[in-house]
Amino acid sequence: MRYLIPFHPKRHPHFYTDILIIGGGLAGLRTALAVNPQFQVILLCKSGLENSNSIHAQGGIAAVWDEKDSMESHIEDTFTAGGNLCERNVVEHVIRKGPEEVQKLIEFGTQFDKNPDGAIHLVREGGHRSERVLHARGDATGRELIRSLIAEVKSRPNIRIWENTFALDLLTHQNSCRGAIVYWKKHDEKELIWAKQTILATGGLGQVYRETTNPEVATGDGIAMAHRAGAVIQDMEFVQFHPTVLYIAGSSRSLITEAMRGEGALLVDRKGYRFMPDYDERAELAPRDVVSRSIVRQMEKTDSPNVFLDVTDKPADWLYARFPGIAATCRQFGIDIAKDRIPVRPGAHYMMGGVAVDLDGRSSLAGLWAVGEVSRTGLHGANRLASNSLLEAVVFGESAGRLASEAARTMPEMYQAIPIENRPLASMDSRQALLTASAFIDISDIRNALKSLLWRKAGIVRDEEGLRSALEDTAQWSSYVFAYQFQSSEGWELQNMLLVSRLILEAALARRETCGVHTRTNEGH
Repeated sequence: MRYLIPFHPKRHPHFYTDILIIGGGLAGLRTALAVNPQFQVILLCKSGLENSNSIHAQGGIAAVWDEKDSMESHIEDTFTAGGNLCERNVVEHVIRKGPEEVQKLIEFGTQFDKNPDGAIHLVREGGHRSERVLHARGDATGRELIRSLIAEVKSRPNIRIWENTFALDLLTHQNSCRGAIVYWKKHDEKELIWAKQTILATGGLGQVYRETTNPEVATGDGIAMAHRAGAVIQDMEFVQFHPTVLYIAGSSRSLITEAMRGEGALLVDRKGYRFMPDYDERAELAPRDVVSRSIVRQMEKTDSPNVFLDVTDKPADWLYARFPGIAATCRQFGIDIAKDRIPVRPGAHYMMGGVAVDLDGRSSLAGLWAVGEVSRTGLHGANRLASNSLLEAVVFGESAGRLASEAARTMPEMYQAIPIENRPLASMDSRQALLTASAFIDISDIRNALKSLLWRKAGIVRDEEGLRSALEDTAQWSSYVFAYQFQSSEGWELQNMLLVSRLILEAALARRETCGVHTRTNEGH
């Protein structure tokens, strides 16, 4: 860990808990609900409960819900999308648990969209051979899931929610995780939270890229903390780029759900030419890695900053009802989705790698679990099948919460003052002292430079020379950024972003062949 703070647990008993969950998205909420009610839970949120990647999920949750569908088909589609690097036991476990977890979500109050006959409306997305994606509020599935689970969490007396609380580092002792050190904005203080079991649910790292669908909070904090604590991190080269992100120069990027292509939207270039059949027989319904690469090639061919989604052949009333969020967002920029083509290009969307965990969500570090996007479960392989991520979050959230409760039951009820020591970061010269940040460190400038660097050198298409030069640049920035003891979340985030960027670059350099979302132009070198 990076911090030295005097602390005596016996003077602060309210900062001791059975289960500490870091992250308040879908995975964190589902984990909290799976904890045995007799155990105390502290649920930390970096921002507010309604500010996570999960709440922005548009498409839905994939599960075998229709009798015409089959587990075997969903399993095969997952393997095909994942470049056959998925782990079979994990894929089978998650998919077979899918219907049970969806039913549990319904019991928690989630209201999925339904057909006129009352049956849940299912749609098809890229990479799926069947209609098996459940959605809510048209294109606001994540918002509905988070709404229902927040209400359920708030009804549980054993769960305390700390919003606007930044987790700086994990506490470790004798090769086990014992909680975390956090900055509690409410009191403008750093505090230690001792926990019998700690569960990371911190989400992704899309903010290390210039073009991303992720909110500002997605800076890879959980992966960085776990790495510093000594947990195994795996498959960091596999960053998924969503093919269709609204591209309006100067505006924030907004996701255009894959479900729109599932409903018949076509991809065309600036001349109106439909190009996807030239690249793949599945056309617009090919997996995301295929569509993203195809869009980049077509943009290069036409010397254009974007391509377009065209869904103007659909009835306007139906479009506005099916995609109300997208319609509203586009309307802000003078785009009527029923009449105008939607400018899109790929953007960083989802991390398949992360903290390596077993089938139950346990990491390699005793006492530490990981669920959701921060984890590397083996489900996604080299490319995530659309809408499998929400399924993964609830399946692993259930098992981690339940089994962490069992693990906590075996641990003694005691407070123990553990000696706290600083362990220098691997990329920081041990001779450097921790200094107070001075005025010449422009956090925003370094952050923007890093995001641009990763987009250019470790984006959709990569080569060895670019990856090596990017590693040199990040090493240079890290040499002085890691030497400072920041006193703000912006500084801590920058340190985490630099660390996870290095992990991405090193992993991408080591995997010399093209695989899934990881495309190398000079394979074998």
